[in-house]
Amino acid sequence: MATASRLATDHPAAVLPCPVCAATVKGANLDRHLGKVHSGQRPVRSSAMRSWRGPERLIARPLVIVPLLAVVASLVWQEVSGTVEDVFILGAAGALGVGLIICGLVVYGAPLFRGRLSVNGDGFVLSHTLGLRRRQLSRVDRVEAGSAYLVRSSGSNAEGIGGTTSEEQAGSFLKLRNGRRHITVRCKHSTGFRKTWTGWEQAGRSRRWHITLDPADFVALQYTLSDLGLLALRPR
Repeated sequence: MATASRLATDHPAAVLPCPVCAATVKGANLDRHLGKVHSGQRPVRSSAMRSWRGPERLIARPLVIVPLLAVVASLVWQEVSGTVEDVFILGAAGALGVGLIICGLVVYGAPLFRGRLSVNGDGFVLSHTLGLRRRQLSRVDRVEAGSAYLVRSSGSNAEGIGGTTSEEQAGSFLKLRNGRRHITVRCKHSTGFRKTWTGWEQAGRSRRWHITLDPADFVALQYTLSDLGLLALRPR
């Protein structure tokens, strides 16, 4: 909120996102917008410590790999020793099937597992996979922005043929880069990013991202990137 107010004062003619609802308003109108539309409100999910939570996708791979390794290990052990019970193999195979189902739900956007994106000095840390793993950028060299999409499959006939796939718009994303390493953050809404900020590079469309933030938190991330000197308001 403080960064938004400062930028609105310094750039009254510029357009910037409201830190509460993510609507774009002119800097000169921000205080009036906050007082009229959001009287007494503050961003409820944006932490003062600059840390945000949202559905994450990095857990999808372990959901498949761990049960798959269990199936392979049980088959190898049975081949070597001949002592593995069928129930163990069936249990591992069942776990693999469940893992595949949950993995599909996660990839298609089901908010089953939540990660945390946090500022760490001049960089960012993404805690994921139930908090057991971390994806870290010591600093951010550049910010890329692009459109996110999902691939949907239509139903097929009884013989399993005739199905089609289609692309569905799924919001926008910011890719925080440090060399080849990156953290990709999606929002289901654009929040007017392109007409608000400069300093970013255009990225292609993508269906791969690591974490999804709600609009208010996505805007809070943008203001944080501005504080870090990576984004600047587009002059008017």
